[in-house]
Amino acid sequence: MKRIVVCDDEPHIVEGLRYLLRAPDRVIQATSAGKQALECIQQQKPDLLIVDIMMPEMSGLEVVASLRAADRTRDLPIIILTAKGQAQDATMAQEVWGAVVVAKPFEPSKLRELVSNTLENGVCPQPSSI
Repeated sequence: MKRIVVCDDEPHIVEGLRYLLRAPDRVIQATSAGKQALECIQQQKPDLLIVDIMMPEMSGLEVVASLRAADRTRDLPIIILTAKGQAQDATMAQEVWGAVVVAKPFEPSKLRELVSNTLENGVCPQPSSI
């Protein structure tokens, strides 16, 4: 059973991702805040984290930085969701931390394929554009 943690403070995004990524061999756990995602990941390391950049209290970039600083989660595959206007803010996450950045709005079938490939291979392939 593959485990995905989705972290976004917008309930409609979380529910959309749950629906889009559902599969019999997957468990999707949703969190609405960065600190909550870190606690969830600390309890049980998932196979993939999908996190939004803009969230109150702790941004997605802060979550990624914290995960990359810890030995246990340094190699955790991470997909960062961002609005097209914030894509430059995510450059560090992509270049330095190896996270994949996906701009909203994204093509659902391409995100589903990216997630499937990531779960199958244990690493995020760098997409040309999603």
